[in-house]
Amino acid sequence: MTTERVFVDTNVLIYARDARSIEKRQMATTWLLELGARAHASLNLQVLNELTRWILKNEPYRSRTEIQKEIDALRVWGDKPLSAEDMKVAWVVRDKLGYQWFDCLLLAAAHLQGCRYFLTEDMAHGTTFLDLTLINPFRLTPDDLFLRN
Repeated sequence: MTTERVFVDTNVLIYARDARSIEKRQMATTWLLELGARAHASLNLQVLNELTRWILKNEPYRSRTEIQKEIDALRVWGDKPLSAEDMKVAWVVRDKLGYQWFDCLLLAAAHLQGCRYFLTEDMAHGTTFLDLTLINPFRLTPDDLFLRN
């Protein structure tokens, strides 16, 4: 079993709560539960801010206190803000992979946090860059990843 860190992209957190696709919701939830149980999950302040924005827009019936408690609970997986080093590495990611800027920042943050995997639906599954492998949570299960490694 691997002990490598897995950086969780915002879209996985959103799928775990979005009722529009039950199958994706279940798969994303499985990933998050497994990562949490194995203490492998990692994220940063950018992800927490993106998720907060999504919740405020899509779940307006929820109280501020309730939302804040949920976001605060996720901080155990990381809440480091972006740094100048993140931006420097993000430019390398941008030059090599051509992703959107905010995705480049997330990939840079994951790399600098020492993550081995980056869990996302938005980028090319299996791509490896800077010792970081992109994993689509809907193409691979946690067991596939953890038992294989």
